[in-house]
Amino acid sequence: MTKSKRLIALLWLIPVLVMAAVVTSAQIQQAIQNSPYASAWLKANAQAVANLAIRVESGGNTTAYNGSCCYGVLQMNRANIDKYAGVTPSQYQQWSLQQQIDAWSQLTVDALKAGSVRQLIDMGTFDGRTVDGNMVLACVQLGIGNCQKMINSGSCTGFADRNGTTICSMADKMAGVPAGGSGVGTGGTGTGGNGQAGASSGGSTPGSGWQPSESCPGGCLPTSSSMRQAFAQGSGVEMSALKDQSNRLGAAAVFLIMAASFAAIWSSYSDGRITTAQLKKYVIHGGITLSIVLGVMRML
Repeated sequence: MTKSKRLIALLWLIPVLVMAAVVTSAQIQQAIQNSPYASAWLKANAQAVANLAIRVESGGNTTAYNGSCCYGVLQMNRANIDKYAGVTPSQYQQWSLQQQIDAWSQLTVDALKAGSVRQLIDMGTFDGRTVDGNMVLACVQLGIGNCQKMINSGSCTGFADRNGTTICSMADKMAGVPAGGSGVGTGGTGTGGNGQAGASSGGSTPGSGWQPSESCPGGCLPTSSSMRQAFAQGSGVEMSALKDQSNRLGAAAVFLIMAASFAAIWSSYSDGRITTAQLKKYVIHGGITLSIVLGVMRML
């Protein structure tokens, strides 16, 4: 293989490597099954783990960062990365799916021993709905202390985070139930887009989804959170997931364009139409351009 062909082949692989950080539900489930740290309960609920990663936390992106505290396919925070992985967050982002799953499994196995989690599992049903793997993992992910608040209240609305997310609404999202979808059975909770439960039997109260801020004084989400939830409810796609996908496609397009440009430059060099000095100059300029473009995309 000539040098030019090797260069072209390498450049064509770059978009593939960019996309390789995104994993599938099946890969996550297999990683749980392969993990020596995953308990029998986690292995039996591997689908729920995949639901949490794909539909709630990262879209399956092992390099994900939420902009404030958490990293990786299952969004571990800095303290837990240090405790269970023993690396820096940036190093953790470069870990393989299996390595991240192993660290997260150790954390979650410890959390599953908490009294609130065991109590929820033993209840079998809560607020008229079945306690399944999705609800248990939502309990762990939103915090075992917060989970206890919900249990003590006897209602899915007993706890909601600053974005209005309840443990039940997170479980619904993991299960693929649309925002404002139906509850289960009599007295079931229909969780609206703002995390507030509807009171109707097995369904949601009309208007319990996202509301413009003027219509709910004193009880609304911050505007940015409301916009995100309204977008997700209307389109069925999370803003963050759409942004990640757009960035990946943009990065792939940039790499393809740069690959074509470098291939043309190398061809000119091979034919003797440009000197070695000119080749170096073009490569440096191309590298700087690529760095600037990727830097801008990362900030968007």
